[in-house]
Amino acid sequence: MGRWAFRVNHPASAVLFPFGDGDLQTPVSDDGSSEEIILQQPFNYFGRTYNQIYVNNNGHLTFTEPFSEYSPYSGSGRDIIFPLWTDLNNGIQGTVSYRQATDSATLNQVTSQINQYFPDVSFAASWVFIATWNQVSYYSGAGAATFQVLLVSSGDVSFILMNYGNIDATEQLWMVRKTQ
Repeated sequence: MGRWAFRVNHPASAVLFPFGDGDLQTPVSDDGSSEEIILQQPFNYFGRTYNQIYVNNNGHLTFTEPFSEYSPYSGSGRDIIFPLWTDLNNGIQGTVSYRQATDSATLNQVTSQINQYFPDVSFAASWVFIATWNQVSYYSGAGAATFQVLLVSSGDVSFILMNYGNIDATEQLWMVRKTQ
């Protein structure tokens, strides 16, 4: 089950959760990834529970190992979340950052959004993981993309939110989705 919700009548930066201050960053590397990130709270993903995650520079998250693939395809045989899977290079421009949050301001904001999108689900977030690709250049150097993915959990119920800032036009292959 899933739902997409886009608000298009305000600046793209308004939809992004705050990022930068205190965030950790992936290495500046074409096709790079973060080290293993131990999650502060287990995340249930379609019946599988994960305690770790990797933020990959090419616009995706993986749970079991780093993944450097830049060409979108869905036959990888792994659980992967790709808010914008394409060939990105933070060595040219941009940052890929991430953080885990349990502060009341962030939890209240994300809880409000989940309750807006899913009014029939009683939900209160207790943890959120936020990964942000900020003005990361396409491999070609012609354009850049800004977007986020949030993993949100109450301990029992989990959600994924994908937020999009400015996405420059490109002729590169790209894909937006989740797999299980």
